[in-house]
Amino acid sequence: MTCKLKYGVTGYAFGEDAACFVQAGSKLNGALWDGMSDAVLVFERTMAAPHYMNSAARNMLGGGSAARAAEHLCEGGFFHDLMAEGGPLDQAETSGSATFRTHPAFGDKRLNGRVMATVDEQGERYFVAMFHFETEQESADYLRKEVNSVITHELRTPLTSIKGALDLMKSGLVGPLSDKAQSLLNIAGANSDRMLALIQEILDLNESAQAGSKPASEDIGVASLLESLVATHQGYGSYHGVDVKMRPTDAALLVRAVSSQLIKILSNLLSNAVKASERGQAVEIWSQQTDAHVAIFVRDHGGGIPMALRDTLFERFTKASWDNNKRASSSGLGLNIVRTLVEQMNGTISFETQSGEGTTFCVSLPSS
Repeated sequence: MTCKLKYGVTGYAFGEDAACFVQAGSKLNGALWDGMSDAVLVFERTMAAPHYMNSAARNMLGGGSAARAAEHLCEGGFFHDLMAEGGPLDQAETSGSATFRTHPAFGDKRLNGRVMATVDEQGERYFVAMFHFETEQESADYLRKEVNSVITHELRTPLTSIKGALDLMKSGLVGPLSDKAQSLLNIAGANSDRMLALIQEILDLNESAQAGSKPASEDIGVASLLESLVATHQGYGSYHGVDVKMRPTDAALLVRAVSSQLIKILSNLLSNAVKASERGQAVEIWSQQTDAHVAIFVRDHGGGIPMALRDTLFERFTKASWDNNKRASSSGLGLNIVRTLVEQMNGTISFETQSGEGTTFCVSLPSS
């Protein structure tokens, strides 16, 4: 039986002979494809000769009927989405395969999947689409990526340009400024720095919550990493009148972690410790082996964490406050991100604090 496609004013629609979708190729191939949980559809770009629809596709969209499933695909705009200029079919012809996400036309649901281009023995080109209804997790991941894209391109990029212009004016390269103008520029520059830091924390929060594969862990020399962190935070500490220093740490100590994440964790803890310290005080960082784990400590000698914040310190939007006349602000996201990153590396984070004595944070991670 030959499958033929009718074309009407409203677009493509399959005739009753679309039942020949049920089987294609060998019985073994049919059995394998019918055993897949994802829907499978084989078709030509011209849509003149559809070839195969597996059991999952028939059941998902047609209640077991290939003809009804095919009609639903056409009416829902499935082929229109795939055949759009520069869309998945064009990409598959160029690179071999492409992912796709349809418009919400199937009971307000989207179809997510991948389409691959292939050629048969006669040189005829076909497309194989494998898809399923979008899950809540996939929808959340897509939304998260969209939010990150908007934040990056619509907020961070123009704000970076604004900050660059402010810095140029503050440098005096565009001409001398009055004391009042310089004061206003300082305020604008400080607020742009604060907004950029907040944007970065939101991006980090979304990234840390993202499902899927995580960066691979590696063996990291702890002592050399801590030395580097101390060096990079000396300037920040000096600005606040705080000495950032490292206690003795075994040079042979190795930790199993993701380097970029560990740097982000310890940088956050060090900057918080500096903010919590009085001028003339010191912030210390060191590490030691504890059974099968490596513990890294960051200690300040400030006023300690207020009792009201201790139970919720790692929750989102818990804002720390420092009773030391510093105008340091907090978004309330940093420590939540820190905890998420630590847990992703199979570690734990804890703290000990005492009013008037300071706070020590401990990050415990698997040793190498």
